[in-house]
Amino acid sequence: MTGLAGCSGGGDGEYPSGDITYIIPFSEGGGTDTYARQFISHMGDELGVNIAIENVPGAASLRGTGQLYNAEPDGYTIGGFNPPSTPVSAMVNPPEFDMTELQGVGTYARTPFVVVANPSYEIEDFDDLVSRYADGDLEIFSGKERGGVDHVLALLMQGNDSYDLQWERYVGYDGTGPAVQATISDEVPAAIATDTGAAGAVEDDRLDVIACLSSQGSEVFPDIPSTTDLGYDNIDYLGQLVRGIFAPEGTSEDQIQVLTEALEAALQADEVQSWSEETGNVVEYGGPESASNAVADAFEQIPDQVDLESVRNAANE
Repeated sequence: MTGLAGCSGGGDGEYPSGDITYIIPFSEGGGTDTYARQFISHMGDELGVNIAIENVPGAASLRGTGQLYNAEPDGYTIGGFNPPSTPVSAMVNPPEFDMTELQGVGTYARTPFVVVANPSYEIEDFDDLVSRYADGDLEIFSGKERGGVDHVLALLMQGNDSYDLQWERYVGYDGTGPAVQATISDEVPAAIATDTGAAGAVEDDRLDVIACLSSQGSEVFPDIPSTTDLGYDNIDYLGQLVRGIFAPEGTSEDQIQVLTEALEAALQADEVQSWSEETGNVVEYGGPESASNAVADAFEQIPDQVDLESVRNAANE
């Protein structure tokens, strides 16, 4: 245990002096959960306390994010979500809180979205996937909950002349993990997933990865082309995530500094670096401003690119 110098705990001595809760607003098994279970324990080691992971899925990640927003700003509750994903959910179904008021702790990764399919369909590539939906061979498409970023991506690809992905029905799940499992079990034929969340199933040949939705590609699947490489429109403003950690508004700057230093050190742990190298999952530290800016940028950019009213209507059908 390295241990970081603490800060004043407002009468309780050095911070932190007790366990910390880390809220993940998605189900277990998805990319956010997978990352957290790699580095959060090391972050706890740096702080000299236990950090307990609490999965709070629901409402396209707004339930858990709302719980984080309403937590006491005492440094003992933090959480992770991934712009533009959760901001998109808030733009489609505005909650009773303003997530731009959350304080950034830091960022730890960039994660692209991929399209995956059940191997039994023997889909050759993204062009073949588009043809299968156009011919009516496939009808259902999937990802995380309706009204969330996966659903917005699916609607974008359906309505964009370049993609013209003519799925008939979208089925949404509480997170990438459940969407991946539904695709494996052939409950749905194909889905949007994070590359992190799909990696294990692809490695075990339970899923085929069809294409990456970020022009920067995927380090998890370096041989898989991006849709941009294949001649489709660039959709990077939705096609990749910035993974961030946040704290409730009012958390002291001293506590934020202690937390972000622990995050930076945890990401350099040998086990975390080895996992990153072995799996291709990017590990990359950014400071508090990086996390806050990722949220602000999403709220600034997405409304110019996406017809949110149409998405809202589709989500409520």
